[in-house]
Amino acid sequence: MLPHEIDHIRQDLPDEMAFPYYADRESPWLLARRMRAPEKVAVLRQGPLARYLDRPLVKPVVAECGGVLDPGDVWAAGQADVAARRDLSRPALAGAIAAFDVPWFDFGLSFAAWGTGHQPQSAQMSRSGGNLVIQLGFPSDHAWLMAQYGQGKRRKTFEYVEHPIRRSGRPTLAWARVDVDCAAGVALIEEVQNDWLRFAAETALYLRRTAQRGAEVRRICGYSDALRQRYGRIWPRAMLLAVLAVLVEELGIAEIWMHQPEAGAVYKHIRGRTPPVSLYSALPKSFGFEPVAEAPPFLARYKRKTIGKLRRRGLPVFWRLAL
Repeated sequence: MLPHEIDHIRQDLPDEMAFPYYADRESPWLLARRMRAPEKVAVLRQGPLARYLDRPLVKPVVAECGGVLDPGDVWAAGQADVAARRDLSRPALAGAIAAFDVPWFDFGLSFAAWGTGHQPQSAQMSRSGGNLVIQLGFPSDHAWLMAQYGQGKRRKTFEYVEHPIRRSGRPTLAWARVDVDCAAGVALIEEVQNDWLRFAAETALYLRRTAQRGAEVRRICGYSDALRQRYGRIWPRAMLLAVLAVLVEELGIAEIWMHQPEAGAVYKHIRGRTPPVSLYSALPKSFGFEPVAEAPPFLARYKRKTIGKLRRRGLPVFWRLAL
């Protein structure tokens, strides 16, 4: 996407957005979006949406729906913060109650641009221009965690300033880079990444391997362990859901693509160390993305030889999700 397109999108978005997340929020959010109308549960169980019906936040809605599931009732479990201020049906209320029975994280979103004025090879982009960056800021309980382990003044230790993170305010837990074609209603998720937890874990691992001791070592290692326990499992899911929410609810995007591990490394000119495979395999699969042998329309003329080779090997080229 072109720099002026990124600027236009950022003008339409607030500087910051609240983004509450609770465990498995993505299941009712995705199901409500993918259902087009009320449907019999028996019919849903025979199709691709069956995967969501027994999820913890959807199951109570199904149990109260009388055999016909309404996407509006499912919506309440995926948007419980909004639903709590409305009159709800019995199934919707069951979903909202289930959502409030699990821990919540008050993440914040902010936005930036990436790669403008740089060649796509150096910025790890699939095409020239730039990317919209969606930054997932730590929830408020992280400030307490840093203070608890004496890490309040070590912010720069866990950040890499060459990456698209916030330099001030709420620290960036993770970010995603997105290439958007608003006119066509199509977007490509170029990258999902986290530095903070990884840097903390690497620091703690080094200290343990070198058998270093002392109060500060114990604090750093304790902080790393607490980070992993608190955010390690949820940050990829919260990040991907945040991206989908911004694209769909704020920008009106209906077709979302994401890189596959092998093809993505080629498209983004990545050499040497590659991103964690799970972020580009297990994560999109768990959200219902489908593996496809095609490329997003705006990349159709790029890397044709690569696409051909992958197809001949029977490998998917991208993930695609229609909402």
